[in-house]
Amino acid sequence: MGASKKEIDRRIHAIREAMKKDALEAMIVFSNVELTHKGAVRYLTNYRLTTRKQYLVVPLSGAPVLIVPTIGQQYWARNASWIDDIRWGGETEGLVREVAGILKSAGVDRGTIGVVNLMKSLPHYDYELLTKELPAAVFRDSTDLLDAIRIVKCPEEIEMVQETANIADTCYERLLEIIRPGVDELEVMAEINKLLTLKGVEDILILTAKGRSFPCFIAQPGPYIFRKGDHYVFSVEISGPTGYWTQIVRVLCLGSPATSYEHIFAVGKKALDRGAATLVPGKRVSDVVRMITEEINREGLKTGIWCGHGMGMDLGDNLGLFEDNRLELREGMVITIHPHVMSADGKEGLLLGDTYVVRQERGQNLSRTTCELKCL
Repeated sequence: MGASKKEIDRRIHAIREAMKKDALEAMIVFSNVELTHKGAVRYLTNYRLTTRKQYLVVPLSGAPVLIVPTIGQQYWARNASWIDDIRWGGETEGLVREVAGILKSAGVDRGTIGVVNLMKSLPHYDYELLTKELPAAVFRDSTDLLDAIRIVKCPEEIEMVQETANIADTCYERLLEIIRPGVDELEVMAEINKLLTLKGVEDILILTAKGRSFPCFIAQPGPYIFRKGDHYVFSVEISGPTGYWTQIVRVLCLGSPATSYEHIFAVGKKALDRGAATLVPGKRVSDVVRMITEEINREGLKTGIWCGHGMGMDLGDNLGLFEDNRLELREGMVITIHPHVMSADGKEGLLLGDTYVVRQERGQNLSRTTCELKCL
């Protein structure tokens, strides 16, 4: 499953047009298996890396070449990817030799070559080997070039994000069926992970906060027996069967919530709604952050961790919701908003959130479940 051949062709064409504008003779795209750094090669190949790292070489003309680490991955890549020329290189030295050999054969070993993830995740050792193999080449970080193409999702991609969002909602609905006082969080997570596995989810990142009172710095679930009166924050980030990510953050109380937490949630919900209303073309990421922060500060509360990020083939999609991010919003961008609202003294807090598509009127919420303070 994944993007259609027509969509992949559109992406490759867009990459090559951008390469021409930047006077690049070839593009090297690098990915590894680390969350947030997995999607670049897959975006252009439809192949999901299972271990280690991989390279894609895209010349201005001629067929792109995919280089994976093992012969087994070469076998599976040939079954999943539209690319015809798929090679395996073994360890780092072999992978880089393959990359260099392809560029030499294309006659661009003395040209200017863009490298996606050069400054973010490409190991220094790989870069050293590459410069030794191609001493006359000029390498330039071109991560922004690919990000500019990836950041706006076509209708086909949004359908895949929606599929993942539906699974996240089902996951939350299952949570509501099984979480009760006296139950261990690990038992709950076993059921949740079973459901996600059966739904074909690829990657799972579940973070929670629980107890009578907490500042809500979410962490991995662990052994914990739920008690009556506990507040619970459940954040599920998943990549679905097509590789596209989404996230929802839901707030529960096993009983009656504390008045302070009711207030914090109400303020957070207003901030979330105001942020979503700002997800329109022409606004900037900084505008969204400012709207959220103003709403929270107006009530005498404060923000904690960052209030959101992009979503796509990578967790976060290289887009953070920060005050200094002046990136202009465009229709079709997919953004998760999750305000972290804290009391003035920082001792109490909540996180809540949904994933949206930037639209002309306001952000389109992809979730069918409601972000509310749910009391069980």
